[in-house]
Amino acid sequence: MSEQNNSMNGMDPGTGNSLEELFGSALPPLDLGDQIPASAQTMQPQPVPVESQPAAAPEAQPQPIPQQVEQAQPQMQPPQAVPNRAGQPSMQQTPQTGPVPAPQAVQQTAGPVTQAAPTAPVQQPAAAPTPQPAAGQVIDLFGAVAEDGVEARLARLANAAPVFEYGSIREDITDPAMTFEQLRVKMSADCPELEARSHVSWTVGYAGITERVSSADASIFETKAKIEKGRKFKDALKKLKEKDRDPVCTVKPTVTAQKKGVLRFPGYKGLFCSTEQAEQSDKAIAYIPAQDGRVYEMRRNGIGTFIAPSQHIAELEGVRSGFHMSLPRLPAALLAQIIAFFRRVCVDCGRDVEALVNVLWDRQGRQYVLHVPPQRIDKASVETDLSQQPDPERYLHVMDVHSHNTMAARFSRTDDADEQATRLYMVIGRLDRYYPDIRCRFACGGRHVEVPAEQVCERTDVPFAPEWLKAVQETGLKEAA
Repeated sequence: MSEQNNSMNGMDPGTGNSLEELFGSALPPLDLGDQIPASAQTMQPQPVPVESQPAAAPEAQPQPIPQQVEQAQPQMQPPQAVPNRAGQPSMQQTPQTGPVPAPQAVQQTAGPVTQAAPTAPVQQPAAAPTPQPAAGQVIDLFGAVAEDGVEARLARLANAAPVFEYGSIREDITDPAMTFEQLRVKMSADCPELEARSHVSWTVGYAGITERVSSADASIFETKAKIEKGRKFKDALKKLKEKDRDPVCTVKPTVTAQKKGVLRFPGYKGLFCSTEQAEQSDKAIAYIPAQDGRVYEMRRNGIGTFIAPSQHIAELEGVRSGFHMSLPRLPAALLAQIIAFFRRVCVDCGRDVEALVNVLWDRQGRQYVLHVPPQRIDKASVETDLSQQPDPERYLHVMDVHSHNTMAARFSRTDDADEQATRLYMVIGRLDRYYPDIRCRFACGGRHVEVPAEQVCERTDVPFAPEWLKAVQETGLKEAA
């Protein structure tokens, strides 16, 4: 019988090389009946040297080792015994997906070689089954189940309060029974433009969805819940970005503009020019402007006809008194001249007296002109001769300015009776002080309304070095620190 050629790396197994020489390191004695623990490193299997093999046995070819694939929990596979052509079993390595165990040492005998019994496979503990995600759940990179599906988000959003948004106001709505109309009444104290119910409409924005509210008497929380139950809202949640995973339900009012000259009264209300017209109509509530400048409200029922001053008409536009100047403000230099003139009059007369200056606008020259008419003055009054006024076609009488010498700048009853024309009026007092008192008002139909003096006069600011302002800013930063 010829020997089987099992040479490896040019070494002849028949030369009696020891296992230490074959593997390059000392191996501890092994009991073939013991189980071999899994190796921490992958090793290539080595051909077993055989002595005195039968002549008919063909060459044993080493089996190729497939590429190793890392798994979370590799298990050892036992080697398979494959008979060769001579009927002699031969150890054949089965491709493994995990680490390959270390080779067994084979005892040599003088007689026919007895192959070692295949080592029993190493028993590894069974791997725990991987948890399977439920419907709507997401698996993270480490195999953990992240319970953040659409249903979980819906449950979280259902407990979130809607938010009222209007201009710069943002406030949570905490009353589950509140309606849109109740919210309007509550917020109209801080937002007067919401006072008229007929001029306010509502929208609800949620996860990119905008729903228009058809009835202001609907519950805000019920409207929010209805949107959350819709399929459209669930689809919108899936499309949101990570930063918008928890959208806010916003409740926004919109003030609708009223057309000029048109009063949008409901069918049971009306506006009439006289009491007679209101009585001939079939309106349950009628509004009648009166000679005293007030608006009266007429109501009729089976008892009779009732008329009283109206306190609030929601359908009419809110109007506030005020003044908007079409001309430039009075230059500060001209105001300084007026103050200097008043002070000089007091000095020249030797006592506290009043004086008057008319402020005119030159339509041709596009500038202000100061005019001092002939006048008789004393401590409490001024009598002016208006027979020699500048040409009214060219000069527009804008404002009357009179002094109160050392007294406070207050409009007296005499001033109220005299200042009836529709123009501006100013009084300057405390002339004995470095900075006098100044008050300004206008007359409109015999009624007087005060306005800030800086609204009609330029401030007395003059240019200064820019470095001064920088120094103040730096000082303020240091103090704040």
